[in-house]
Amino acid sequence: MSSAGGHLAFPFSIGNDGRTVTADTLADQVLQELEQLVLTDPGERLFLPDFGGGAGRLLFETTDENTTSVAQATLTQAIQNWLAGRVQLQSVNVLATGSAINITIVYQVAGSPTTVQTIFQRNSP
Repeated sequence: MSSAGGHLAFPFSIGNDGRTVTADTLADQVLQELEQLVLTDPGERLFLPDFGGGAGRLLFETTDENTTSVAQATLTQAIQNWLAGRVQLQSVNVLATGSAINITIVYQVAGSPTTVQTIFQRNSP
């Protein structure tokens, strides 16, 4: 996989050498961008009010079929909108069981033959 080319890592941090930390590979950088998008709620960023997948809202919603369907559609649209050209989205699945929530996203980094599956989850307390 090619190098990320000096893009800042997420979350932002300073390394032991006093420089900002960068993503090691393009795949790492894209995963970090996906994490930012999924975990940011629309309206949370002042200068990008439409940015975000809204997964944080699931923490405070009733987890019924309607909520998971809307979340799945919102996440799919956000990924296709904000990461177009970076990610070839294959599927988004939101599953809620009781108060446990699993978001599974399957994608390819643009130009890569490798399929990646990442899971965001909140388990019931």
